[in-house]
Amino acid sequence: MECGIGVIVDGSTGPVRTVAALAVPPRDASAATPRRPGGRTALSWQHFEDPSGHGTVQFACVAWLGIGRVRAAAHRVVNDPRGLGNSSGSDMHVVLQVSGTSVLEQTGRILTLEPGGWAAPHADHPYTLTSRERTERLILAIGREHLAAELTSTPWAGRAFSAVSGTGRLFFSTAVCLADELPYIRISQAQALANQLTALLRLALQHEISFGPVEESDLRRERAQRYIAQHLRDPQLTVERIAADLGWSRRTLARVFAPHGVTLMEYVYHERLEGVRRDLLNPMLEAHSLADIARSWGFVNYTHFSDRFRTHFGVSPTTARRRAIGARVES
Repeated sequence: MECGIGVIVDGSTGPVRTVAALAVPPRDASAATPRRPGGRTALSWQHFEDPSGHGTVQFACVAWLGIGRVRAAAHRVVNDPRGLGNSSGSDMHVVLQVSGTSVLEQTGRILTLEPGGWAAPHADHPYTLTSRERTERLILAIGREHLAAELTSTPWAGRAFSAVSGTGRLFFSTAVCLADELPYIRISQAQALANQLTALLRLALQHEISFGPVEESDLRRERAQRYIAQHLRDPQLTVERIAADLGWSRRTLARVFAPHGVTLMEYVYHERLEGVRRDLLNPMLEAHSLADIARSWGFVNYTHFSDRFRTHFGVSPTTARRRAIGARVES
């Protein structure tokens, strides 16, 4: 395939199966069967399904952009350009963790990728991705010539990035959406879509460069923020639960947020209040009562919610909604 991405699923047995990633083309699919092959000049894809039901593997080319997708139970993805005999060293690889947890290992460095996390391992050095639970993951291969020199020369290996907000979130969600919509994309759209996704990656990496090297405390905070974002609407979200699910002590969790002048629960309430405010300003939700919207964001006691809202925004939730409706009428 022209964009230089593919996968191999081997026939090994045991609790962790191995997927050799980014081989061109797949040389052995003994444990997988092609279910939906398609091929066009600017857009091509293939779908392999493990007969045992272990998982599925897809690989696609969108113009010069390669997209590999793995949905599987416990497995290991291996990229070794020396053994695969391909030219992946001329590409930049980006790993996006869609669901489940994976461990990325390369040159002695270990990263844990959780849902919404992504990384850019060196494509010209071997690396492995190990998951001991059912997971979904994307691996993108982008030619270095499509990225600025300072981006391809920066040592990204050993750094995990977040899709919680900003350009990282835009890049991550666009990549997943593109992978979902591959069967419905026209040939004439492939080049533009590859360019747009690469442009978003460029912005996300430039954003990371502006902040310099990431400290361990920053990585911990991002991990905590990802967890909170996934469970923000749950009224049972507490310090104890967050600490237990992340495998940290309450003291460690407190230290992660202390340098930023807020406690963990102050951060949780801030994010919930911002979510409520967005819903109050949304004309599509005008029929929803204030109490229903508050409950949908984890506030059980309306009086407690109203007091916090007034303290945070300087107005009551009723006034905030009334002003928003009035502004829409006037416009």
